[in-house]
Amino acid sequence: MKLNPQMVTLARELRELTQEQLADRVGVGQAKIAKVEGGLQSDVADEIAERLASALEMPLEFLQQSGDLVGVGSSAYFYRKKADLSARDRKRIHALINLLRLNLGKMLNSIEIEARRPLPQLDVEDYGGSPERVAQAIRQLWNLPDGPIVNLTTLIESAGVVIIPVDFGTQSMDGTSIRLADMPPLIFINIDLPGDRWRFTLAHELGHLIMHDVPHEQMEDEADAFAAELLMPTGELRPIFKRLTTIRLEDLAKLKPFWRTSMAALLKRAGDLGFLSANARKNLWITYRRTCLPEPSAFEQEPVRTYSGITQYFVDSLDYTRAEMESLLHISGSDFERLYRFSSGKPKTGPTLRVV
Repeated sequence: MKLNPQMVTLARELRELTQEQLADRVGVGQAKIAKVEGGLQSDVADEIAERLASALEMPLEFLQQSGDLVGVGSSAYFYRKKADLSARDRKRIHALINLLRLNLGKMLNSIEIEARRPLPQLDVEDYGGSPERVAQAIRQLWNLPDGPIVNLTTLIESAGVVIIPVDFGTQSMDGTSIRLADMPPLIFINIDLPGDRWRFTLAHELGHLIMHDVPHEQMEDEADAFAAELLMPTGELRPIFKRLTTIRLEDLAKLKPFWRTSMAALLKRAGDLGFLSANARKNLWITYRRTCLPEPSAFEQEPVRTYSGITQYFVDSLDYTRAEMESLLHISGSDFERLYRFSSGKPKTGPTLRVV
């Protein structure tokens, strides 16, 4: 029986198994698993294939399906993580992201997402090497008014980007984005982020999608600078900070609900724009970490419409049952429940979708 080596690897890493652990479950030697995953023995005996599927808790069709994995090192893949992300978590998260991407690709064979505004790819060098100028260009291109962006999630979705909330199983990963030729741009974001960090992470990943074709050392700093300017424009923050004789944490707490960013982001912005001396910045950060964590004036995440609307579209408009959805995606019932939280109710609002 022919198996796709990459799907075997994906399923194993999704289940957080080593090759040796999987081999023990299947009743074969580790060398056998290594050869299967390496593509040296993709044609395996039916019994072994069935035991593999059972050990991985995946339908056999999942291991047979076509598809390639996208991982770190690809020019399309960027991910925003913390230094303490373990290798085990990283592999599981990459597998999860690839699974969701493959599933979405299957659903997009039947529907199409229509963008209502452009999503350009801009070279930072064409803007004097300034990510801030790129952000200013996007605000102008999208005809955004002065002031805060009221709903960043809806704005990004209107550009045809699919935002996918994901339970990464760790707080060490905020988000990642992928831009591939055969799919709409994708942003995967940690479902457990507070509302302010949710918005900054989305703006950060939007910066990657717009500015970066190939990973490089400065790209994370550039994406942060893009996000800060998009959410807190220099031209509007300067007069505000200038009116404050001394910038205090109480001032930042008052600005937070208006700009819908964290106090930490506003504190960094004040420092970057030159309104804090090195000593004042240091002291404010010390006080912030001691007294303002968790931050006050929390607000909820902005709801995602497009992604939830896609699966709902299959149920409400294309009349798919849950079993048919599981069959379409080649995943188990438990995985479907965990990833999609199946519901038969119609969403209040949804994306612009059309049947292909």
